[in-house]
Amino acid sequence: MTWPQDTDAQDPRLPLAGVRVLDLSRILAGPLAATVLADLGADVIKVESPQGDETRRWGPPFHGADAAYYFAVNRNRRGMVLDLRRDDDREVVGALAAEADVVIENFLPPQLVSLGLDVVRDASSQAVWVSIRGASEAGPLGDQPGYDAMAQARSGIMSVTGHALTGPTKVGLPIVDVVTGLYAAIGALGALLGHRREADGKAARVEVPLFECGVSSLINQAANHLVGGVVPGLLGNLHPNVAPYGPIPTADGELVLGATSDRQFRALCAAIGRPALADEPRFADNPARIAHRAELDDLLAAVLIGASTRSWERRFAEAGIACAPVNRIDEVFRDEHLDAVGLVHEVGHPAGDVRLVASPLRIDGVRPPIRRAPPLHGEHTAAILDALAPGAE
Repeated sequence: MTWPQDTDAQDPRLPLAGVRVLDLSRILAGPLAATVLADLGADVIKVESPQGDETRRWGPPFHGADAAYYFAVNRNRRGMVLDLRRDDDREVVGALAAEADVVIENFLPPQLVSLGLDVVRDASSQAVWVSIRGASEAGPLGDQPGYDAMAQARSGIMSVTGHALTGPTKVGLPIVDVVTGLYAAIGALGALLGHRREADGKAARVEVPLFECGVSSLINQAANHLVGGVVPGLLGNLHPNVAPYGPIPTADGELVLGATSDRQFRALCAAIGRPALADEPRFADNPARIAHRAELDDLLAAVLIGASTRSWERRFAEAGIACAPVNRIDEVFRDEHLDAVGLVHEVGHPAGDVRLVASPLRIDGVRPPIRRAPPLHGEHTAAILDALAPGAE
């Protein structure tokens, strides 16, 4: 058996053209990792159970039979249905894995063994095997299920998100799943590059745990604690290390602005018509501004409330001060910048054309296109099996 070629939606100009990825994962982190590779040109085959990826049912809203959630991270691939409890279907997975450059899966370790995928993994030593877990198998949580919200809680992200009125809250999107998916793609690419350099041709096994990825995303909060012993509480929209940095009310909304150096703070004071503020001892440098953050924010609010968000945005842009309006999601997709750079693509789908967010990357000035809409459940099963059949060309 050989890998069934996808002649309809491949682009030889993309950097991963010719790389073959078998996606056995579901929900978010694994499919996102496969999407990153697919956007870069890899030929991805997604294998689902007869029940399908859970996110197909995570609606409303729906487009055709599938939830919008599923459309977020399953573009640019073919899809097939196999029942891994069946020997013949597991043989198909083994045949695909034997031809793949990368395999991505997110089964619990006991599930991997019970389905015989550990045997498939060991037999496909030429494929980079990427395993996404709730936590590393090396620790006591290794065989426990994990989802984004649990990872946000255990990693400490929730402890610094929210404010006194809300208590700890999770980020308003599955941020640990996203970070984990990106780490998984990075790990696959790094291992794939290393594999091509290895004389013995034996590929790496890459483990990508949600919990540890969540902890890694603490970044400055982790360093503040490990280096300085700081145990931060709920920060709301405050930055623990910089002031001013966050939303300030205007006449018609809120504007997030940041002055991360003394030079930028002086420019900010000049832009709001209060240049003398930069010379006051309580605002003279960043540590002083953090110590007097509440007073500074009150002073800024008293000025910014006098004009619209848009007018302040224009003024600050002219002064070279970073700022942004707090947009609703519908406002985001009316942003003139997104129109100019073409981040949203419309792609054909059996249920009707659908608009999707494409890759944020630009390669040699060109954004990788959405070559395929997310597949229907089992859409390409017959074609792939026919191509795998003995004697097929």
